[in-house]
Amino acid sequence: MMNKALLIGITKYPTAPLSGCINDITAMANFLVDHNIFTEKEIRLLADNRATTKAIFDRLEWLVKEIKRGDKLFFYYSGHGAQMATRDKHGEVDGLDEVICPVDFDWSEEKTVRDKDFDRIFSKIPEGVEFIWISDSCHSGDLTSAEHHYFYGHEKNEVDKEMISDKAERGTSKSMPQPADIQWRSHTAHTEKIIQHKKKGYNLAFISGCRPEQVSRDAKFGKVYHGALTYCLLKVLSKKGLNKPLDELVEETRLLLKKNKFRQIPQLEGSDAIIEKPFFDIKKIKK
Repeated sequence: MMNKALLIGITKYPTAPLSGCINDITAMANFLVDHNIFTEKEIRLLADNRATTKAIFDRLEWLVKEIKRGDKLFFYYSGHGAQMATRDKHGEVDGLDEVICPVDFDWSEEKTVRDKDFDRIFSKIPEGVEFIWISDSCHSGDLTSAEHHYFYGHEKNEVDKEMISDKAERGTSKSMPQPADIQWRSHTAHTEKIIQHKKKGYNLAFISGCRPEQVSRDAKFGKVYHGALTYCLLKVLSKKGLNKPLDELVEETRLLLKKNKFRQIPQLEGSDAIIEKPFFDIKKIKK
């Protein structure tokens, strides 16, 4: 059996630094080892200046290489996310992609990791592999458009009137600030309603930091900074969350985020065969 975990965290963005992402990958890695989910040698970390576009693609290819039924995979990302307009061969804006932002991200095609890149790489994963993907980043709800979506709190794009105001919300947004020209392209895509997402089945369970139209937060908890999703998710997992199906786990994480005054609503999507099980089915793998 082959088990692999890839954890990427970036705080040292040149133009929009964050505070908690390295703490996030360290805490997540320690949790995986402490609970016998992965061993230290099965986990790879990629952090800050080393997390370039090329390095991320190289590690993603490593993650899925030679994977087969019965193997266990984990991909975790904490850093900036963004939405980027796409153009057709005539130069017209023809879509809007969700992306994660490598440390060398510059709003160009060459320096980003798009939802379509994840589709290309993760579509290689065969059925029967237990794969959980978590993205603690902004606009992450549609990084993958799988067949089954579990939208928490309310239906997608509804306003949650019970949530606190934007002004009162804690922490720093994990959405990469857009230059004026990029902002205009994105606005055009929204106005023309050409946000394109193909429904595809994935052999994975995906937990996003927020809904597609929302931002995720980087905030201080006590004396330590963390991504809000990661902090709350690990809190729930540590309190008997390993015995709960993933849909219950995400719902409890959503409630804890709300209790801690965060507007973001994490989402869960992917294969029912994985979503209906606990986080890596600890009973099966615990030594």
